[in-house]
Amino acid sequence: MAFWLRELLLSMSLEPIVKTSGKTGLHVFVPIRRTIDFDAARHVSELVGRHLMRLHPKDITLEWSVPKRTGKIFMDYNMNVRGKTLNVAYSPRGEPGAPVSMPLTWEELAGAHPLDFRITNAAQRLSETGDRWRDALSRKQSLESALKLVKA
Repeated sequence: MAFWLRELLLSMSLEPIVKTSGKTGLHVFVPIRRTIDFDAARHVSELVGRHLMRLHPKDITLEWSVPKRTGKIFMDYNMNVRGKTLNVAYSPRGEPGAPVSMPLTWEELAGAHPLDFRITNAAQRLSETGDRWRDALSRKQSLESALKLVKA
């Protein structure tokens, strides 16, 4: 699903970045410039999620109810709300084995599982790959420009 989302975002001239959540999920980010307000940006996230669900209705859901989403990939655009906490890059989770939220390249994601990254191997990985998150906030893109492309 993350690759479908990436493909859709690239078609909008947006370059997403990805990290594991520290559990079984992924966080896909599109750092944006503040050219539209928070509610508008959140609405775009919802529209992208709904569009992706329409493209892949057997695989993707936006359903909050766990029993209703069993067997599907949950795309949670609702994470885009003020005050919502998020596990930051490189932080461990309070789970058995201490899984770590790990930034990845898209190529790495193809062969990785979110639980591959733990407190026991995170430092070594960081020393081998460097900080994949170092420029995440400086790579801001224009969501407004992307929306104009979609409407054109």
